[in-house]
Amino acid sequence: MHEKKFVVTEDMVARGIGLDVKVLSTPSLILAMEITCHEAIEGDLGEGETTVGTGICMRHLKPTKLGEEFLVRAYLVERDGRKLKFHVEAYDSEGKIGEGEHYRFIVDKEQFAAKIK
Repeated sequence: MHEKKFVVTEDMVARGIGLDVKVLSTPSLILAMEITCHEAIEGDLGEGETTVGTGICMRHLKPTKLGEEFLVRAYLVERDGRKLKFHVEAYDSEGKIGEGEHYRFIVDKEQFAAKIK
């Protein structure tokens, strides 16, 4: 299990994506989950490897206000060669705010970069 703390900033609120509310946006919660999952496996990667996100299925359960801290926990639940599956959960001071599954794939940085040029 790997966990990481975040604070809801102006650029993470729904208002920042065109809505008029100052709560954590779902895209920002997804990004926090991706970052936490990437960090969870980073120490186990080989030289020149990284991971890329390939899918996410999550539920955003409740709002978290601007300025509030939240915690994301990532659990690696399955590894099949280069395919990784994580269970992720997020909590603020009042309880669980999100949960779901996130999928990542291990890639060679140079080969991946060459494909996108």
